[in-house]
Amino acid sequence: MDLRDRWNRLLPHAQPLGDDLLARYAEQHRHYHDRQHLTEVLETIDELAAYADDPDTVRLAAWFHDAIYDPQADPGENEEVSAQLAELELAAYGVDADRVAEIGRLVRLTAKHDCAPDDRNGAVLCDADLRILSMPAARYDEYAAGIRQEYEHVADRDFARGRMSFLQSLGETRLYATDRGHEEWERPARDNLNREVESLGPRAARPIGGLIPVIYFGAALGAIVASSVLLGRGLGAAAKWPADPSDVSGFPVWAPIAGTAAAAGLACAWFRRSQQRLVTVPAIVFAAVGMIAIGVCWWRWPAAQPGAAMSERWPYLLIASVALVLAGALLALARRLRLAPPYAQAPPRWLGVGATAVCGTLLAWVVVSAGEPFVQARLETANTVSTTTTIEPTQQPVQLDGTLAWSREVPATGAITGTAGGVAELRPDGVVMSDAATGQIRWRYSRADVQDAASSGSRGLVVSADGKVIAAHLPRSQYRRPAGIKLPTYAVLDAVTGKVLTEVDTDGTALAVDADRLLVAEDNYVVSHGVSSPTHWRAQVRCTVSQGELVGDQAVVVDACAGNGAVVRGLDLKTGAQKWEVDLGARIDLSAELDPSTWVGELVAVPDTREVSGLIWTGAAGGTLYQWSVDIGEGHIMWTTPVPGTPRPRLGSSSCDAQLAATHASLVLITCRTGNEPGQPQTYDVSASSPADGTPQWHHLLQVPPKLQQPEYPRNGFGLLPDGRVVTLMPQANGSCSPVMIGTTGVQSRPIVPSPNTEAVAKSEEVTCDKPAVTVAAARPVFSDGTRLFALN
Repeated sequence: MDLRDRWNRLLPHAQPLGDDLLARYAEQHRHYHDRQHLTEVLETIDELAAYADDPDTVRLAAWFHDAIYDPQADPGENEEVSAQLAELELAAYGVDADRVAEIGRLVRLTAKHDCAPDDRNGAVLCDADLRILSMPAARYDEYAAGIRQEYEHVADRDFARGRMSFLQSLGETRLYATDRGHEEWERPARDNLNREVESLGPRAARPIGGLIPVIYFGAALGAIVASSVLLGRGLGAAAKWPADPSDVSGFPVWAPIAGTAAAAGLACAWFRRSQQRLVTVPAIVFAAVGMIAIGVCWWRWPAAQPGAAMSERWPYLLIASVALVLAGALLALARRLRLAPPYAQAPPRWLGVGATAVCGTLLAWVVVSAGEPFVQARLETANTVSTTTTIEPTQQPVQLDGTLAWSREVPATGAITGTAGGVAELRPDGVVMSDAATGQIRWRYSRADVQDAASSGSRGLVVSADGKVIAAHLPRSQYRRPAGIKLPTYAVLDAVTGKVLTEVDTDGTALAVDADRLLVAEDNYVVSHGVSSPTHWRAQVRCTVSQGELVGDQAVVVDACAGNGAVVRGLDLKTGAQKWEVDLGARIDLSAELDPSTWVGELVAVPDTREVSGLIWTGAAGGTLYQWSVDIGEGHIMWTTPVPGTPRPRLGSSSCDAQLAATHASLVLITCRTGNEPGQPQTYDVSASSPADGTPQWHHLLQVPPKLQQPEYPRNGFGLLPDGRVVTLMPQANGSCSPVMIGTTGVQSRPIVPSPNTEAVAKSEEVTCDKPAVTVAAARPVFSDGTRLFALN
């Protein structure tokens, strides 16, 4: 509804008076108190109509409140003569005398906007007149500029002083009288008032306007230099991984030199105020080249392929292209602001050069620094192939009758381990999880930039006590670690679904994992990385940490120094603070040349207890392996017991890494004895003891042929069944290879019995004992002979 229609709706019989008022609000000297202001006041009255006793009377008062406006009049004079005009004209057109008097009163009220608390009509008119104060910043700035034009006869200094006094007086009282006005418009109005007051202050206290385009210009130069550095990093990287060192040209120095030269040339053109095209043309060129480069990167972006991973080249080229577009945009903005009157005045030369250098350096550092996490995120995404499943693992009863449940060929099998999700296989590029009952692959996790994960052996897979979380080691390759990029070295996965819980970059070795944390040893530091929670701590101990377990609310670790003994410590899981320590040297005569990497053995937690048990080798009596047990609730040694005749770990082919495993009722130890002749069978000692006091439960000797005499065989080649029996894969006298059960009844060979659905496989593919690996998943023994996986009932 336009103004004429609004007037005709109020007083349809007084059209000449409406035409006169519209002509008054269109006077040439009005730059704010014009028809737009009248429209805004009337629209605000419509919004606040419910707060007025007589909205139409308030609307008529609004038509007259600035009917006469002379910027040179004394304060209050315009409102008085406008009120008199309203009383005269409205009475002439037959408006009721009481209504005319109310309109005159309301018009006079707009001089100071000091309406009484119970004055509903006055509150609405005053709020409508002051509504401009709460308008968006752009409209408020138009209002302020209009007021200055109306008072152009006043000197700048005098106007600023008077305007500041008026604005400050407004700020000392409540601006809006109605509830809605106070709730919705008070805060933005005060923000506008404060902003104008600051702008009217002494110019020396405000930033120099001409410095604004200089700041944008400096940022543009910084983006140019950053783009050249990122371009050099991209061109200097290999096109893909793995790459031969001879195929990598290295960082091209010419790229940052060219970027710095271009920035210097633009700076000279800017500060000499040369022709504007010397700045405009580069801005257009940078933006256009950057956009084309982004398109090329997007088009040529390589997909992850086995054995050929994406390197950092394309992510660096992409972010360099984005930085070039940013440089063009900032350069164009600086050029545009420089031509605007508020910013046209150049700052002092020294200030402009300094601001350019600071802003350019800062933005270049920010962009280059942001490049590394950007590239890291792109590499992790592009080189990772991860599948998940919502299907639960198959649950079938296990009879332990030796029947072949399933068999499947696998490529280059590494370590295997049983989990709640099935059988986890450590492949060269990641992890594959198979269903323990059917052998079907349930999920995969692989990284194209990892090729030697299987070399980690059994230490490359760390499983939580409940079997629901698994941590896979993803070792770095010599030619596969770009400078500054921290690719994950451990992936923590949900064993049941395959979901990636977290990825961790560390130079240490994972000790234990659960749903909340990954425990890592980094020399003499123990580090807890959060999995489901952000909890992260780093605790320093005295010596090198080699073993660790998560038990209840503690992290139990073993650290040892050469010649200084070994200590078991309990650390608080939330903070890493030490709760207790036990010195093993107080009970065991440790070797003076103790090497924790080989002499400190397995550490296991006894299920559903507060007990951990471990192994340590000493040089006493020609070589003795000690088994010990600690109560972590009270922090004291429960018992120690020697296992004599055990060779030092990693000392030739006749030595072995003892394995210690635990059930609720037994601690099972698998180790080898000394004294065998080269090329002759070696004697292995397989025994079980009570977790409570270490007393023996059963003990058997096993003859191991020469081809299985590897240090890793006790760790990889034996599995512990839930009933406490031990199962392994051994060559037989007839040349076949079959599982062997060891328990209270002795050592028993269990030839494989083919089942109907696997008979063809069993006949065509004989099981070998070349590289045996054994685990137990879902109470089912699962074997690997280096070429295939198979499981028994």
